Amino acid sequence: MSRRQRFRIAAVAFLALAAVVNSAPAGRQSPEDPVLQKILEIGLRDNQVMTWLDIAANRFGGRPAGSDAYANASAWAVHQFKQWGVEAVLEEAGEVSVGFNRGPWFGRMVKPAEKTLIFGTPSQTAGTKGIQRGRVVIGPVKEKEEEALAELEALKDRLKDAWVLIPGESTGVARDGRRHSVMSAVTKKMAEAGALGTIQAAKEPVRILGGEVDSWDALPVLPDIKLVESQYNEIKALVEQGQDVELEFDIRNWFKTGPVKYANVVAWIPGTMFPEEIVILGGHLDSFDAGTGAVDNGSGFSVAMEALRQLAAAGARPKRTVMAILFAAEENGILGAQAWLKKNPERAVQTVLMINRDGSPSAIVGANVPPAWYQDFFKITEPLRQADPVWPFDLVEDEYPRVKSERPAGNDASVFSMQGIPVLSLQTRSDYNYSRAWHTLHDTYNEVVPYAEHQKHSALATAVIAYGVANLDKPLTREGVYLPDGIYADFITAQGRILAVLDYVNAPLAAAQFIRINEPPAAPETLRPAFPPIPPGLAPPLPTTTVGHFISLADGIALGFIHSDTQKAAGEAKLPKTINPVLKHDGLGVLGLRTENSFYFTLKKNSSFNRTYPAIGKVIAGIEVVKILRKDDEIKSIRIIRVGPEARDFKTDDESFKKLLETTDK
Repeated sequence: MSRRQRFRIAAVAFLALAAVVNSAPAGRQSPEDPVLQKILEIGLRDNQVMTWLDIAANRFGGRPAGSDAYANASAWAVHQFKQWGVEAVLEEAGEVSVGFNRGPWFGRMVKPAEKTLIFGTPSQTAGTKGIQRGRVVIGPVKEKEEEALAELEALKDRLKDAWVLIPGESTGVARDGRRHSVMSAVTKKMAEAGALGTIQAAKEPVRILGGEVDSWDALPVLPDIKLVESQYNEIKALVEQGQDVELEFDIRNWFKTGPVKYANVVAWIPGTMFPEEIVILGGHLDSFDAGTGAVDNGSGFSVAMEALRQLAAAGARPKRTVMAILFAAEENGILGAQAWLKKNPERAVQTVLMINRDGSPSAIVGANVPPAWYQDFFKITEPLRQADPVWPFDLVEDEYPRVKSERPAGNDASVFSMQGIPVLSLQTRSDYNYSRAWHTLHDTYNEVVPYAEHQKHSALATAVIAYGVANLDKPLTREGVYLPDGIYADFITAQGRILAVLDYVNAPLAAAQFIRINEPPAAPETLRPAFPPIPPGLAPPLPTTTVGHFISLADGIALGFIHSDTQKAAGEAKLPKTINPVLKHDGLGVLGLRTENSFYFTLKKNSSFNRTYPAIGKVIAGIEVVKILRKDDEIKSIRIIRVGPEARDFKTDDESFKKLLETTDK
């Protein structure tokens, strides 16, 4: 189907929506609202989301915090918002010790044959002194610093005016460290010997991150080249064969005396009835600069900009404030979002919803919402179910609360999650391979162009949802959004997911035993997301927990047996009989411990178990799954989730477990 055909279908759908004005029930998010009609019309016929992406990526380019490109882009964004009649400001968010600007770069093999080289250099690393040509030398191969220095001593007479091949595979991080880069003894020795720079192999797509310089007096002096692996191996093989290989590079990496401040861009349409309550549209404006930051995160912040423009152009005067925040320094550790919440602590309570976008160019095609939101969201998103037949909106009632982030990780939404601020869980559709552009040389505007219609639909969907939430009579409840503090067992079974809260206070020994056989020894730390964020397809799987089967459905219980080698010793100690004095087997969904390696869910009230086995928890989501469990159903995994300081402080290591046993025996 062509773009024009899709537009015609969408236009017909829009007109059909407008025709139902007289039949729409009161309070329904539907086209009887002239502002909503106008938002739909603008989103379908005059969507400018790709314009804002074009400007950011192609007029300013890559936008690291502390660069001129970032400062210029943030000033432009404020200007653009004001052009639309939207209030906007730059709000200082932090500073870098030394600024960095990137110019063009070029490299080629000169001898034994001419060939253009594909490479990048991390941000805040040295450039060349104009065009520099030199032969290639294979550098030290030892990993230990003292051994590498000894190798360099033997090579020192050959390093002057040479490009040095260094071992290892680049991860994109600066050679001398990403956080607070400090020239190593090996780097210093190469620089003193007159080397032109180092070259390291990098797999395709070439990933380029950065370093961080602490002061003008500690600027890097040796270029740090990450060369595509095939070319690196070719050059290395030629040198090993004794051929004279010459390379030429022109790398324009420029520094700026600091400190250099950076700011978040904050723009808003004030609410008319509840102006202190806000709906936030988020996306980070900064980017790494090996590319032009078009995918990560031009495809995100441009949607927030366009959604706010559509609301303004439609004459929206929502009950609540709708605010777009283009965050700074997300790539530096999610610093801009943290700074905004720190400067505006009252917003943790006042923010009704955050809609964040950071990832692939994609179309928003649905949302997962807690049961308490479903009715409101069904009305809000009704226009999206018909606005574009290519992307009908799918609303899912999700009974499983999410885990609040424990630290800034992944994207800007994490710092909102940390404070219990609701973040909308969106469903998106795209066939784009995000790892192709994530912090690579490919993060350029042309990557997003084939997904322009996806972007346009996302901007419209964001505008409609923001407008609907901002106009609710009551703010969205936070009930069911995040798990309260506690310890949980998350079961993935052949029939579906079951989530239970563990009563480790009233049944500490039995709960500890269950946790020990289901929690990897390094948990929960290994289950927390790590910084920097890993894009889909690149993230390693979570540590394997346990597997097992339901071996019986008798006596009113579904009995599961765990085959675990996570902590073999956990199943060896004979547990004394302990009864939970508070939690009883009073109906469907009680979780209990049968033996050291078996557990059960009650299928009905079973009072006799109150005197026999310890109840250790209660199902809080997935009770319908419990009802349909069958004998021999597989238990695919059991994950222990700890939320809050008390839950994390409940120790189940060998020593702590031994103390629990001793206390129970007494």
